[in-house]
Amino acid sequence: MPFTRELLEEPKEAVDSTFGEADFGRARFPETADFTGVTFTGEAFFWLAHFVDDALFYEVTFKGDAIFEEAVFEMGGAFEHADFQGSAWFQDTLFGSDADFEHARFSSGALFSRAQMLSEAAFHAVTFTEGIIFVSVQVEERAGFSEVVFSQDAVFAGARFKGDVDFSDTTFTGPLVGPIVCGGVLDLSLVVLTCPIRTRIAAVHILLRAAQVNTTLTLDVRYADISLQDAVLSQPVAINFHPAPFSFKNDPLPEDPLTGQDPRPLIVMLAGVDAAFLSLSGVDLSACRFTGTHHLDQLRFEGHIPFNKPPSPWTRRRTIVEEHHWRALPMPGRRTARTRGWQPGPAHPNPAVPPGPKELAATYRQLRKALEDGKNEPGAADFYFGEMEMRRLDPDTPFGERLLLRTYWLVSGYGLRASRALAALGVAMALTVVLMMLWGLPAPKSQQIAVGTMPAPGSQIHLVIDKSDPALSGPIGKRWTADRAKDAGHVVLNSVVFRSSEQDLTTAGTWIEMFSRFSEPVLLGLAALAARGRIKR
Repeated sequence: MPFTRELLEEPKEAVDSTFGEADFGRARFPETADFTGVTFTGEAFFWLAHFVDDALFYEVTFKGDAIFEEAVFEMGGAFEHADFQGSAWFQDTLFGSDADFEHARFSSGALFSRAQMLSEAAFHAVTFTEGIIFVSVQVEERAGFSEVVFSQDAVFAGARFKGDVDFSDTTFTGPLVGPIVCGGVLDLSLVVLTCPIRTRIAAVHILLRAAQVNTTLTLDVRYADISLQDAVLSQPVAINFHPAPFSFKNDPLPEDPLTGQDPRPLIVMLAGVDAAFLSLSGVDLSACRFTGTHHLDQLRFEGHIPFNKPPSPWTRRRTIVEEHHWRALPMPGRRTARTRGWQPGPAHPNPAVPPGPKELAATYRQLRKALEDGKNEPGAADFYFGEMEMRRLDPDTPFGERLLLRTYWLVSGYGLRASRALAALGVAMALTVVLMMLWGLPAPKSQQIAVGTMPAPGSQIHLVIDKSDPALSGPIGKRWTADRAKDAGHVVLNSVVFRSSEQDLTTAGTWIEMFSRFSEPVLLGLAALAARGRIKR
């Protein structure tokens, strides 16, 4: 005989019982309903049932379908270690308190579409053999899916979680279907992915620490700070910024917990990751820590990728946050002005071993190569600048090399600052003009001297005409004239293009011109090199 609510005048408990078909449709349970250990050999109907107090279904076995559609659990439902051998129907179900399904087993479909969970949703160590339908579910607090096995599709399309969602140590042998909105941390640490997945996630934080990605993975992300520390990527992984709100059923999916924040996702940690399979598109890397990343030179960038910037408004280049952290460290002998404005922070997971200039130079070098391999030569220039800066500031760099690097930085910004090279060229030319006016140009008139002997009558006269060496005349104050400035400028302009001015010069002026003809074309070449670096294809 079926077990129905009409047979129970005061049904409160049915512990360790076995029933065939049970019909509790529209039943109201004003007190605790304890079904601990019950076995339902047929279908169990709890459609529109109302549980006012606790609903206890510990270790219950449902051999047929379990129908809880539109049921109300005011004090929550406890289904720990329950065994759903048939389909489990929790569509449009309301859980006023915790929804506890820890260690449950769903051998057939698990349908939770449009369910509302006003407290925590606990699915720790659950096995979903035929997948789960969690479409449009709303969870007001934390949701836990740790150590879960999703053997087939895990459909979370339109699901909204106002608190954290824990998928740590979970195995996905089927796809994870979004979009998902999470108002807290979406933890995918230690997950194992074996089926190609493309999903959309909007969250505050996404953790992929030590995740094992054995298949292609594409994440379209909004808002989230993402950590991939020690993740194992054995197949291509793409993380993309999704600029518009996700759509679900042709309507924008509400993002209430996240509205008002910057929607661009931020990568915060790549340490321990093999970046050879990683592709980033549109994400923010201004706070990303790269130290410890493997094959960083093979990282692929697509679209606009923001990086950090130096604190000085006069220096415009892309920097990594670890340079900020290193420069902000208090070091003996370092001037306060050198550290002002740089962002302090833990530059390494082990604060006792922060990355220094050598490690930062290697990181910049690999990032430069990654952009150069992607045919982004102008973008790679900033990382070359960072690499040279770290070499210049490294105390272990030989003094002579540091002096050369400092000069290179001062006159041209390592061959990347055309304005600085042109300014240095202008200063050099102006200085050369001044030196020429003061010591390089001789007196305005050079006298020619004829030397000869008086021959005998009737013979030819032999004269040797010589020109006196150019020499200065008059005090320094009288050498500042427009004519001398014009002549000096003519000499300097010719020296820039390796041409001789054919101007008579003093001995000092000759040396000044020789030095000018060597140094000033170099500065002009550095300016051209910097301009070329910014427009090179």
